Amino acid sequence: MEYSTKKRLTQNQLNLLETSFITNPKLEGERKQELASQLGLSSKQVSIWYQNKRARCKAEAVELDYQALQLQLQNVLAHNKRLQIEVRRLTHKLDQANQLLFLASNPSAASASASASTVTPSFNALQSSSWDSPATASTNSIWENAQVLPIMEELYACLLE
Repeated sequence: MEYSTKKRLTQNQLNLLETSFITNPKLEGERKQELASQLGLSSKQVSIWYQNKRARCKAEAVELDYQALQLQLQNVLAHNKRLQIEVRRLTHKLDQANQLLFLASNPSAASASASASTVTPSFNALQSSSWDSPATASTNSIWENAQVLPIMEELYACLLE
């Protein structure tokens, strides 16, 4: 059985190398020789320790960056989910408002809706309707209609929610 002849560095040697690395992560030839003689190591061993330490630091930095990106992704996904819920809520409110406007502009539909559960058009259906056409009743006649007032009050309450 073959055993490695590689010697482990002592705690004092590691402390000196760490302190030197913190001061300057790049090693110049003169500093390398000085450290090697202080530590009782070859200049190649000091160079390799520095190279390995830089690689470890880089790997740790990449891991921290990855964790930060994961956290950002989770935050963005959570925010996206909240926005989707808000869009659904607002779309529902808009559909309600459009249905009330439809009932207000069509008194016959409002009376039919009161007597039976008539389906009124949704927001998507109303987008393609001709609200601005001359065939629709004037604004004054809509507001003067007694059936429309409760609908408009309900619309106002719906918009205030």
